[in-house]
Amino acid sequence: MPYSVLSSLSSSSHRCLHVEGNKATSIVNQTSPQLMFPIDICPRTLIDTRTIKLVKFTKAETIPPYAILSHLWVEGEEVTHEELVHVWSTTYRKSGYQKIRTACEIASQDGYYYIWIDTCCIVQQDEMDLRENIPNMYGFYQNSGICYVYLPDVSSKKDFPRSRWFKRGWTLQELVAPRTVAFYDTYWRYLGDKRELKEEISRKTTISPDILSGTQSIQGIAIIDRMTWALERKTTKRQDLAYCLQGLLGVTVEPDYREFWLESFNRLGRALLKKYPELEKKLGVSDAQLSDPDYSFRDCAWERLMEIRDNMLEQRLNQRFTRRSSMTKRYVGNWDGASGPEDSSTAC
Repeated sequence: MPYSVLSSLSSSSHRCLHVEGNKATSIVNQTSPQLMFPIDICPRTLIDTRTIKLVKFTKAETIPPYAILSHLWVEGEEVTHEELVHVWSTTYRKSGYQKIRTACEIASQDGYYYIWIDTCCIVQQDEMDLRENIPNMYGFYQNSGICYVYLPDVSSKKDFPRSRWFKRGWTLQELVAPRTVAFYDTYWRYLGDKRELKEEISRKTTISPDILSGTQSIQGIAIIDRMTWALERKTTKRQDLAYCLQGLLGVTVEPDYREFWLESFNRLGRALLKKYPELEKKLGVSDAQLSDPDYSFRDCAWERLMEIRDNMLEQRLNQRFTRRSSMTKRYVGNWDGASGPEDSSTAC
């Protein structure tokens, strides 16, 4: 490995706030301004960071504090649930296994003896396991002690805003939900956490720096504004762009990969209108339209959301311009006031 993981851990600036000594403290009963899910919504399958073995927990109250990984999937290189159970010789040769091993090493150093990683903690080919886990994934990230983000396409801080991670659908909730999000580059060098990088992330995602720093609750953000955060994002499976938003928007859409992707969005739309009736007017969509198999909530709603986002960005720019103009006027006024008497005395 080009950069020593252990040496990168010598700095305590990225350590999770829930670590005391060498052991992570429980996150239960700790409050957060961004809580949207009950604290007991936690993953039942975790990886032991000391042995890199899967562990199944049958009762919610026995689930220990855990870290969580956010990453970009690499086709053919990710380690599945079955591969981590059996650990065949081919498993070790996958770059995905090295990613798991390094994430476990960092988590263990941070005092977390368990970590959740989507590629292998969910049985991806098991429909029941997907239905059990996907609707709860926002809660998994929210209730984690820390989220590590591995960016394989970033080799320096200047590359950070250009990472594909900011364009993927699932990574939106992985950015917003956890209390602490620590970013690492391709060599597993620490880049900063979402509080330290909030201005750069905000410019890239349009998410308020106050949300990223945790000083503003996501529940105080209008649903329609949250929806605009997903406009430029994509998923490998088109249905996932609907499924990945349910936690962020506070609704439930049971995943069904057999359905046509437009129906996934229409089901998301129906769930949203049921919980937030005011969206019917704001988005210009009705429940009757969403029941029409030829109607596309994805296309119609996204077009309206783009208008809303563009107007919002224009307002922000105008506000910044107004503030800067006001500051300039105050500065010039103070300068004129200070220099006036001096000029007068010189003239005399």
